Amino acid sequence: MQQKSNPGLKWGIVGGIILVFLNVLSYVAGPTILFSWWNSVIQLAVFIVIGVLAGKERKKQLGGYISFKEALQPVFTAFIIGTAIITVYQYILYKYIDPHLVDALKQNLLESTEKWMRRFKAPEDEIDKQLDELAKTDFNVGIAKSFMDFLKGIIFYFAVSAIISLIIRKKPAQGQHL
Repeated sequence: MQQKSNPGLKWGIVGGIILVFLNVLSYVAGPTILFSWWNSVIQLAVFIVIGVLAGKERKKQLGGYISFKEALQPVFTAFIIGTAIITVYQYILYKYIDPHLVDALKQNLLESTEKWMRRFKAPEDEIDKQLDELAKTDFNVGIAKSFMDFLKGIIFYFAVSAIISLIIRKKPAQGQHL
């Protein structure tokens, strides 16, 4: 039996390129857009679609039936590759293209944290404490931090991959053989 190619490779590259493109558009639009929560949701949605497409392509390669394990491989591969591409892009963006973007990120995070804490009527001393701790945080981007962010992303996307794989798996009917 001939080994089929892993569609996760193709879809991971496509997903990474799409995410870089969306990130460039968000960057050009300004920090308010780049750091908005809904921008993150859009990027997650793109990633999920890419994962589903990778899994469905593998399912088609296998004749319409796919186990959880067979689905997980291309879906998770797509997430690993896409995450690697966007991580490298963001490292280059924050480290070389616009090093001052780190300050904008920190400022945006301080403002949004204060806004949400006030919205939930947190005590003033708790707001001050959280903002002070956040202000002391080092937001500079380095290889080690980027790698750790990549690993955290991979852990999150493994869970997403497992959910997608559970949804797209399809066993042959009882008595039917592949």
